[in-house]
Amino acid sequence: MKKIEIYPAIDLYSRKVVRLTGGDFEKIKEYGDDPVETALSFAEAGARWIHLIDLEGAEKGSPVHLKELEKVAASTGLPVQYGGGLRTEEDVALALSSGAKRVYLGSLLFKGSPRTLWKRFGNSIVPSVDVKNGTVALSGWTEVTQLPPEEAITELLRIGYSTFLVTSVSRDGTASGPDLKLYERLKKTDGRILAAGGIRDKKDLADLAEIGVSGAVLGKSIYEGTVDLREAVEEFGIC
Repeated sequence: MKKIEIYPAIDLYSRKVVRLTGGDFEKIKEYGDDPVETALSFAEAGARWIHLIDLEGAEKGSPVHLKELEKVAASTGLPVQYGGGLRTEEDVALALSSGAKRVYLGSLLFKGSPRTLWKRFGNSIVPSVDVKNGTVALSGWTEVTQLPPEEAITELLRIGYSTFLVTSVSRDGTASGPDLKLYERLKKTDGRILAAGGIRDKKDLADLAEIGVSGAVLGKSIYEGTVDLREAVEEFGIC
């Protein structure tokens, strides 16, 4: 069986563990009030990474949960990839100094200078390619561009970026299944793809692994119990 790295996700809003449905900030569901406790449960289940999403930061345009990032990184000892609201180079540097192993960037990368960011931070940056209605979405998914995701990834590969977080916005938090056709297309770019949005069970993980996707971000499926994290890591996880 093909392997795929499992990234359990913790979405943060008002310092609580939440999930959005379809990228809609009006549809927030709370799953807990202690992100450190949640992260420790993921570590105990065998996770090798924690995927931390500052939803409030994405909405407001500046990072809100850096203290939570610091606590999660320190308490679990696991590498953390963090994003949401990182709109300046200083925000990126602060997130990395607060404990993030990698940060994922959308708005800053596509609206700014990806070459400058690459020269300063290199592979500490994972471009976040959020796909909404077939094109790249920015600013907490509220701004839709005309840029096709294939074109975005191809251009960033030329600069040196190698790993890309690709979220199907309409499926995020819906447990409706991943957009397999999207990931099949994007694999042709030779980028290392981390898939997010709609993953609901182990069959979806198997389908993504078969396509050749390198990683899968799991959120609602873990919280709602349709994926057992320990079983998923044991069955699909990269050792």
